[in-house]
Amino acid sequence: MNQRFIQTVLLTALLVFGAAGPARADVVFVGGVDIGGTGFGAVNTIMTMQALGNQMGSIETGCVGVSDQGRLNTTMQWLNKNKQTDSDLCQGGNTGGFEKPPSNFPHNQTLPVSDASKIAVVFNSDQPAGGSVNLTKFVLVLFNANGQVGFTSNSASQSFSSTESEPGIGNSGWEFMLDASQQVLAQNAIARGYSRLGLSATVTDSFGGPETFFLINAPGSNVVPEPATLFLLGTAILITGRVGRRLLAA
Repeated sequence: MNQRFIQTVLLTALLVFGAAGPARADVVFVGGVDIGGTGFGAVNTIMTMQALGNQMGSIETGCVGVSDQGRLNTTMQWLNKNKQTDSDLCQGGNTGGFEKPPSNFPHNQTLPVSDASKIAVVFNSDQPAGGSVNLTKFVLVLFNANGQVGFTSNSASQSFSSTESEPGIGNSGWEFMLDASQQVLAQNAIARGYSRLGLSATVTDSFGGPETFFLINAPGSNVVPEPATLFLLGTAILITGRVGRRLLAA
């Protein structure tokens, strides 16, 4: 095969995949999911949080992970108790705190994962009268058993003008997944033993609660390339074909 043709194909591929990578390398909002029976104890809850007293209607923030002492299922202590421990659990600029304490079943826990493409986290907000709520600094984190961090996603933020369509604890919620590039990075971390999933997040304009985050097994990555990426890829393929024909005809 013509050496110039091979070089052209390789150069075009380099330009395509170097320039046409995912525009957002972070946690992607997939959309609302209609899932019943998602109350406490019925799903793989990672974290719940709820501001109380004079903090109501202000900011809820929390994080769950593995402490540097290697303890699993460890969360930050309540800020209003002034016991801010294990601050290494918080990623993405979250301060930690305001987690709802566990009772007879785990509310705050890390969960084992093996396939990054199957990781989907549902944010389930309980708002009075279907009010708006804002999720900010939402970060997924992978820990190993010693509390070391092997993967931290870029943070995501999403505003929900109304919670009426995905209402309350035990009903529906909003699904988030890692995009394609982050899935590769996360899978590499899992292969190196960073296989405990935790998260870190902040919620504002929350007047109800508790807000919950739980893990579901996604049927497959439905994070598709953006239209601009598909256009660029198609254009590059056409250029490669035309150049190749000219070189082979020469």
